[in-house]
Amino acid sequence: MELADLLLRQAPTPSTVLEKQFDIQRRLFTQSRVLLHANFTNIQVRDLRTLFELYDEGLFNGRCRLTLGEQPIGFRFAPRMTRTAGTTSRITDRRTGTSSFEIAIATSMLFDGFQEGDHREVTVCGVECETRLEALQRVFEHELVHLLEFLCWQESKCSQPRFQQIASNWFLHKSHTHAMITRRERAAVSGIRPGARVRFEYEGRAMQGVVNRVTKRATILVEDPTGMRYSDGKRYGKYYIPISWLELDEPDPRI
Repeated sequence: MELADLLLRQAPTPSTVLEKQFDIQRRLFTQSRVLLHANFTNIQVRDLRTLFELYDEGLFNGRCRLTLGEQPIGFRFAPRMTRTAGTTSRITDRRTGTSSFEIAIATSMLFDGFQEGDHREVTVCGVECETRLEALQRVFEHELVHLLEFLCWQESKCSQPRFQQIASNWFLHKSHTHAMITRRERAAVSGIRPGARVRFEYEGRAMQGVVNRVTKRATILVEDPTGMRYSDGKRYGKYYIPISWLELDEPDPRI
């Protein structure tokens, strides 16, 4: 049976999907060099390749690899992705017309979540995730559906019915969106948000400033007569500071 026919006409039962997902967890632990527990603190690119092989073998009987043929597939972690949990790309060589694929997973969204004292649950693809490994699996499954669509139909859009049908039937996903805890959200809960006054230490000096922006790090504006002039008429120096280094200088009135 061709991969496209398999995806649309022969889905496993929900109990089989759950059994396969748990088995993939178990086998990943046995094959990984660094994964020690479900809320792992270290992971390698080879673990992503292992995930691909385990899913392809366990659910698709190797048809994904067979359909790829000579087309390469690469895996990487993307520490700079802060709003997207993962991406799947098809790269076409304009000279030869050959294609390759890449699945990238955002490490910041994985490692920013599942910390002691978190204020809410994490859902990925509409499925509640209790551990970092469960979140990784759901993200990887989502990206795998993109890959499957690229291989079978040359295009993939997670908002479309076909994608959602495959994701639901083969992985029990309930939506195509994620609600993971981001660094920005964690900072906002602690009061570190644009406009908040903060203090921090920089190169041995105690400094005070105002939060201008929060991404992976916070952009802090510190008054400096030699700095750039801003719209309020004052001059500021700009510092990019890890959120964990910051303390509120005074309570934020919006909290």
